[in-house]
Amino acid sequence: MLVISISMCTLAQQPNKIRLTENWKFVRTDLGGVWEAVRPVKDGNPESVPLWEKVSLPHCFNATDAVDPDVNYYQGSGWYTNQIEVKNPYTDGRTILHFEGAGQKTDVYVYTTKVGSHVGGYDEWSVDITDAIKSFQKNKKIADSYKGKIPVEIRCDNTRDLEMLPSNLSDFNVYGGIYRYLNLVYQPALALESVHLYPTVDSKSALGKLNVGVSISNKSALATAKLKLEILDAKGIVIATKEQEITRFEGEQSFFSTTVKKPKLWSPKQPNLYSCR
Repeated sequence: MLVISISMCTLAQQPNKIRLTENWKFVRTDLGGVWEAVRPVKDGNPESVPLWEKVSLPHCFNATDAVDPDVNYYQGSGWYTNQIEVKNPYTDGRTILHFEGAGQKTDVYVYTTKVGSHVGGYDEWSVDITDAIKSFQKNKKIADSYKGKIPVEIRCDNTRDLEMLPSNLSDFNVYGGIYRYLNLVYQPALALESVHLYPTVDSKSALGKLNVGVSISNKSALATAKLKLEILDAKGIVIATKEQEITRFEGEQSFFSTTVKKPKLWSPKQPNLYSCR
């Protein structure tokens, strides 16, 4: 097995990353719409229903009923709301919500603007909220009522759905909620979006091949960017390199390909690891 790791700053490892753990409110029911999560209501008014509870993230709305053999665990919608402080240090930088996992269907809003959705409870994903924040701040009267903070609302749904895996034949519970960390990430206007490595080895393990695809997010005014890539062997020695100006920023593009003679393969006894930097 030819194994290559990526040495790069992923969203989960960003230096400008803030974990959003505190000051969340939650209600375990569905709402008529996102407006019910943001409408200004004084305590005691009829419109103050449903009652929200204070929670911290990660949070699962099946934390107790899923382990109670005498009840059906809740399957439905749950809403989270918070007001977050956004201070992006980058000029024209992007502000991103990075989910490490939320189940099972998730909708994300900034104030009343839907900014993204995701299906799947066991993978990482991200939503760019930059434009929605700018749009929200244009309405000065509403923005001032939040005293400089940005209202964020998140709907999670683990309703039974026979069109999704796992089906009703699964032998485990399908949990709901933001049950892994949620991060606020500040990203430069020009940044690596993804790096995909495609390593193969021939049947005799005599020749390894590597293709590298890159995707770059460019929200800056720059027309070109310089990208340098290095391939290192298991000892950390550079065995291949490429430096090139990038002028196309839409989608993934093939950036580099190389061969490695007599590659040192990975095994449990000899876990050799090549890396891409």
